[in-house]
Amino acid sequence: MKILKYRLLEKGTGKKYGSPTNMAFLDKSDINEAGLSCQEAVKEVAKKENVPVAINVLDMDVLTTTSDGLVVEGAIVMFAAADKGKVHSEFGLLPIKKMEVTEEMITREPHALLAKKLYPGKPIYRGADYDIKNVPIHNSVMTGRTINNNSGTEIMDAVSMEELLIPILGQLEIMNDNEIILGITGEEISVGIGTTILEDYSRSQPYMKCSPGDTAHGSGKYAKTLKSELPILLAPKKVLARHIITALEEGFRPGKELAVSPAVLSVCHYMGMEFDPETVTVQAKTELEAINIDINKIGIDSPCLTAAEVIEKADEIIPGVREPELVDSKDVIKKKEIKL
Repeated sequence: MKILKYRLLEKGTGKKYGSPTNMAFLDKSDINEAGLSCQEAVKEVAKKENVPVAINVLDMDVLTTTSDGLVVEGAIVMFAAADKGKVHSEFGLLPIKKMEVTEEMITREPHALLAKKLYPGKPIYRGADYDIKNVPIHNSVMTGRTINNNSGTEIMDAVSMEELLIPILGQLEIMNDNEIILGITGEEISVGIGTTILEDYSRSQPYMKCSPGDTAHGSGKYAKTLKSELPILLAPKKVLARHIITALEEGFRPGKELAVSPAVLSVCHYMGMEFDPETVTVQAKTELEAINIDINKIGIDSPCLTAAEVIEKADEIIPGVREPELVDSKDVIKKKEIKL
């Protein structure tokens, strides 16, 4: 008898109202071991849970990017939404587009060079294939009450419209049985979500046109309020710091290859890395000023900390998250099995 393993975040877990629905995480290696396709495995979990549940399939041997432009190992390769044991046949499931890192990609998306340098030959998965999805613009799937949005990084209840943000780094920590943070998003991350990078087949939409020094929100002083009150599940700040440091030490800079997110700018400043404020657009500058980040002071009078010191002090250096609670993911994520 073959067994399908998966992890489950239960509804209500987290700060405020917590997760608005259940959320299941499948490792592609476990799916392969069970002798199923990804789509078959998703349907098995939907049937087993028989309640509103968002479902992500992750492959830990491929690459993805964060909204900051960081390249990391492990990616969502399929995302789905289920309710009452079913996945909607038209709108309930989408595979993520597999992309090879080519010179053409690197020319258009300079941060992709990090993939070639650190993980040569590995493909990148970010957003859904535009040619096969039925929902225009946003990469979203839905069935019944369950909505799984932005290629598996935001989940919602379609009736209450309660929402949980679950950035990719947090999901990777779950898959590795590591610590995670439960909290309220806060103003800095609300701004950081918008300060992103240019990508084709991005996590949020088919063709992200935001340059590294710009903002996709364009909301001025109100950007800090857009997502600030939502519950969030994310990786510890030391994990984010490690990835930012890796990119900075490879010569990548905010406003050029990386986003001008509060996290990237803060690490850049504390390490005394060079930064050109002229790369930041007026719109992005306005949003950053609203959370007390002056781009003209980045790198000026820096303490010039080492990588190890930044990681050790990451909770103080990287802004964002209210009411953070560090927990062992094994204490809040259930491991479940389906006998096939």
